[in-house]
Amino acid sequence: PAVDIYDSKDNVMVKADIPGLTKDDIEVTVQGDTLFIKGEKKQEKEVKEKDYIRTERFYGNFQRAIRLPAEVQSDKVEATYKNGVLELVLPKSEKAKPKQIKLDIK
Repeated sequence: PAVDIYDSKDNVMVKADIPGLTKDDIEVTVQGDTLFIKGEKKQEKEVKEKDYIRTERFYGNFQRAIRLPAEVQSDKVEATYKNGVLELVLPKSEKAKPKQIKLDIK
C-alpha cells in the first residue's frame, strides 16, 4: 500500500491507503525500527460466466515493511482504520525525542 509518513516532536505518524478491507484483514507489527503492514484482500466472488476484458483490481496477500525514522514505543502504538485509510500514531521513545540543552556561554 501507498503510505505517507510524518515525523513530529513526540510521534511518528503513518497513513496507508488500504481500500476494500476490514480491520480484521490487516495486521500491523513493529519489530525494532521497522513497521510491518500485512493483509489479504479477498475476491468477492469468482465470475465464471463472463470473459474479462481487463482486470486491474488486486486480490491476494500483501506486505509492506517501512523503516521508521526514530525508535518508537511499540507497546503504545495507536491504530485506526476508516474509509480505507489506516492511520498509525507511533510514540517516540524518550531517547529518540529531541532534547534541548542550554549552554552557559562565558
